[in-house]
Amino acid sequence: MRAFVTGGSGFVGSHLIEQLIRRGDSVRALARPTSDHAFLKSLDADIFLGDIEDADSLKAACADCDVCYHAAARVDMVGSEEDFRRTTIDGTRALMLAAAASGVKRFVHVSSCGAYHPMLYTTGEPITEDTPMTEPPMWFMYGRAKYLAERVVMADCPSSMEWVIVRLGYVFGPRNRTLREYVEPAMRDSMMSLVGNAKNPMAMVYVDDVAEAIAKAGMVPEAAGRALIAAGNEHVTQRQYFDALADGFGMRRVRRKTPYWIAYFFGWLGEFIFKSGIRATSIRRASVALTGLPQRIDCSKTQQLLNWTPSVSFEDGMARAFAWYRAAYDRQSR
Repeated sequence: MRAFVTGGSGFVGSHLIEQLIRRGDSVRALARPTSDHAFLKSLDADIFLGDIEDADSLKAACADCDVCYHAAARVDMVGSEEDFRRTTIDGTRALMLAAAASGVKRFVHVSSCGAYHPMLYTTGEPITEDTPMTEPPMWFMYGRAKYLAERVVMADCPSSMEWVIVRLGYVFGPRNRTLREYVEPAMRDSMMSLVGNAKNPMAMVYVDDVAEAIAKAGMVPEAAGRALIAAGNEHVTQRQYFDALADGFGMRRVRRKTPYWIAYFFGWLGEFIFKSGIRATSIRRASVALTGLPQRIDCSKTQQLLNWTPSVSFEDGMARAFAWYRAAYDRQSR
């Protein structure tokens, strides 16, 4: 199998490439010229320098490939509507059409459970692959862009090419550089607060398990034309997650709690006050919703369809994540 992967130098994309090469696929990875290609080279992936926003180069990038795995997107919590539209929505459309024109047989679009409207998490009912979706609000630009990109795939994918959508839960594990960029600074600056009673479940899923599900979505015939979910089976609460983060960073655990609607109000206020930097990411309604709402996800249909089950526990996965973290960043601080 010849696979083309976007977002190959990113968190999920790099693990996906590992998974594909491990099962014997040949992989061509789209990577920005400014990104670090050392790890991709170590995997013997064929690196194609380009950008998801450069539509002219995408057809050549997809040439001779059987499956296109689209893992690139804007993942920030901040940014303009134009920023998200250009990268996540228009980039998806351009890549999909280029892949079809190049003869690719299946397009696997990596999405997110953030594409669900936040109010769906408040109903008390678990979200499944069949849960009806509505467009997320404007203040949740990341989720809204993911939702609209899915609509593009479903509506505009040429009939010559199959499509599959895989919505990811709360992914954790090695090579998650947002821990260094946003999470650790916020916790060290005492900016972090638990939202609500912190007993809400979070749909935590280890990155290698996610990569396996995405890779299988490119192969299983019955997955064609389906929107799937890759989330974990373990019940992990918000408090357990932040306790594990604090322990991994070697700092005191977060004990301050803020009622959800107060945190939501300050998120709304923060959107007007903080335009950039760590606070811009931390004090956002989107961040409050992703942290404080109960993420009850039931992806048993996906697990049955793909013959896939998450296998790495939260405890083991966090240990592996911070083993990588210390190896990657302790060297830099010496």
